[in-house]
Amino acid sequence: MYSGASVRHTTGQGLSLAQAQHKVRAALARAAETPRAQWSWGIVAIGEMIGLIALRRRSPTALSYILREDTWGNGYATEAVKHVVVFAFTTARLGTPGGHAPPRYPRPPAAS
Repeated sequence: MYSGASVRHTTGQGLSLAQAQHKVRAALARAAETPRAQWSWGIVAIGEMIGLIALRRRSPTALSYILREDTWGNGYATEAVKHVVVFAFTTARLGTPGGHAPPRYPRPPAAS
């Protein structure tokens, strides 16, 4: 997920295995905090994990996601965001989520 075009709008570089493991350990540690400052979920589709989505208690509430590049354009992030926004308002009782989405890249025209 943290490679190729998927990182263009984040760090600009992929993660090594050690960096990815650190990221997972940090997310697990944040899950144990009280009050909770961040929630993180995996985005699963086509039988595998294709991305991550996170919600952070800030002002404004922050929502971010990253998807594997080969899964873009299928509505997976849109569906994940819908679920997280409902969670933000109902379960977490946070304010209106804000966020930054990368610009959309046009798909090449279909061959005729």
